[in-house]
Amino acid sequence: MGRPIKFNLSGVSLEAEITKVDRSKLYGTSTRVVYDENGEECSLSDLYQGSAILPKGSISQTLLDSKGNYVSRSDLIGFNNLNQKVEKVSSIFSGENNCKKVTIDEFISANVKSIYQLNIENGNLENWKKCFLNDEIYCFIFNYREDYEGDDAYILYNGSNFFIIVGKQNSYEYLKLNTISIDVEDEDSTQDDDLDFSMF
Repeated sequence: MGRPIKFNLSGVSLEAEITKVDRSKLYGTSTRVVYDENGEECSLSDLYQGSAILPKGSISQTLLDSKGNYVSRSDLIGFNNLNQKVEKVSSIFSGENNCKKVTIDEFISANVKSIYQLNIENGNLENWKKCFLNDEIYCFIFNYREDYEGDDAYILYNGSNFFIIVGKQNSYEYLKLNTISIDVEDEDSTQDDDLDFSMF
């Protein structure tokens, strides 16, 4: 079982576990298997004795300083664009997550990164439903692990399940057509200028 997360939905304290919804759970997965001419399954081999193969994503998890030395994530210090030191954002598991109601316009303008489904015990299900009687959407700061930057997360109910939509709020700059004034000449006015085709 996963760790329960505490939520405060406009003064109502609730708990639930979360399960990530990924493409493999929705659409399934496929595996490519290679066979030789005898119909036997082939296995991956390495031509260089003693070499190591780094799995996908392993390099991105390693932090190095300017001299190539390994740096632990706990030793990192965060700074903002103004070169000011910033404090870490707590994990969603470390305390109660304060959630506020937001409009549908704010929710649909977010850039979605991941989706989680809330696993709610039957005894607490009715208490959750009471907070979503009018299709409310709640927002809170989502940070799975303690880090310097949290994501925008939205809790919503589709009538049968509760979901957390995690992403980043987009800052749109709304544009509009400028009012263009067109000077319309009087139809009765005539031009006295005669065209001289020798000019062309």
